[in-house]
Amino acid sequence: MARPGSTTSVTGNNYNTDNGTGAAVRTKLNEIFTALRTLSSASGDPSGAANLAVYQPHIDTSSNLLKIATAVSGDTGTFKTIGNISLDNLGHVVAATPTMTGDVAMNSTGFLKIPVGTDAQQPGQSSQPAAAVGQLRYNSDQNRFERYKNTGWGEIGGGAGATGGGTDQVFVETGQTITENYTLTSGKNAMTVSPTINTGKEVIVPTGATLVIL
Repeated sequence: MARPGSTTSVTGNNYNTDNGTGAAVRTKLNEIFTALRTLSSASGDPSGAANLAVYQPHIDTSSNLLKIATAVSGDTGTFKTIGNISLDNLGHVVAATPTMTGDVAMNSTGFLKIPVGTDAQQPGQSSQPAAAVGQLRYNSDQNRFERYKNTGWGEIGGGAGATGGGTDQVFVETGQTITENYTLTSGKNAMTVSPTINTGKEVIVPTGATLVIL
């Protein structure tokens, strides 16, 4: 609804009505009752002492933002945004299966834990959700970080490397069995040590790429 006006109002509060009779008082009371069962709404934030109260909610119709007053000083209120009424869940990320459409920045010195699962739990496997480009997980069967691109699941570069103990980073460990189709990136070189290729799987070496098998 529109915010209650000043028709027959007690000075300083548009949610009170002054003593009187007739249509003017009835109109004012109707405005107040409507405000109580909906929310005050208009373009911009309320201003003026007659329209403000701490913890007063309102909707800014110019932006579709639901706001609440956290402080009032004279004719001015301080408002915090609760959410956007034009968006599901007011635009908030929900705890289960959230989808974020903007950039995500984490201001932390701790960690980000990504999903951990077996080969059979990979998206795209039987009874699992579909795989999609950009998915990232840790494979607990293969003990490696992996990602999904248009050619399928593959290890993240360096994700299965070993340091050889201490700080001497002199060894790189590779898997012994090729369990999925893999296509080298054109213009890149790769190496592996006497792998076993499972039946029906293949490694494609495109023009401009080199594969060395030791």
